[in-house]
Amino acid sequence: MSQYLYPAGSTSTDGCSTSIDVELAGWTYCGLDVLDLAEGESRMVNTGPREIAILPLAGECVVEIEGKRFDVDGRDGVFAGIAGFAYVPIDAEVKITSKTGGQIALCSAVATRRIDPYVVPAKAVAVEVRGAATASRQINNFLNAVSWEADKLIAVEVLTPEGGFSSYPAHKHDEMSDVEVELEEIYYFRIDGNDGSGFFTCYTMDGEIDETVTVHDGDSFLVPK
Repeated sequence: MSQYLYPAGSTSTDGCSTSIDVELAGWTYCGLDVLDLAEGESRMVNTGPREIAILPLAGECVVEIEGKRFDVDGRDGVFAGIAGFAYVPIDAEVKITSKTGGQIALCSAVATRRIDPYVVPAKAVAVEVRGAATASRQINNFLNAVSWEADKLIAVEVLTPEGGFSSYPAHKHDEMSDVEVELEEIYYFRIDGNDGSGFFTCYTMDGEIDETVTVHDGDSFLVPK
């Protein structure tokens, strides 16, 4: 069994269908929590050393932090449209409430620089299409490296048509140079339809990692390098 694949529900905690932190992953920066909120439910989050992008996967949410209130644009589901997001910094207490209920992703990275919280509406999220033919896919750049300010966090959504390929051609980003930076990655998969599946491959040139796995809706795969 893969040491990097976490099937849906295998990292669940009370109120979270997915909960991955640096301790579980055994690395330095990246984390992901998917909150399951009932109608009208609120959740308090202490960011500690993490900066977080709060992104509705289904439903909407209100974010309250340091006297500010952000209404975050939601959606019916990840395949139904684009959501807005709220950015919250390190060392903060955050209240997240969903009037309708839903799933809210907390994409996080351990950071050192504190940035003021802000919200980005769905209409301001940059969308692009990469690749062609079977390698064509849509990228929702809600917090890529150039769209909005963050210290360490990069987070995007990739929508791949049925039978297509993403992250092609093969590439790497695990060392610091003039053309590359070291990045850890969490791939969180959502698959439309009943009983869908996909294949994910991760390998290193030295053979330390060489894995091809079947992924299903709600699975996560950790890419350390």
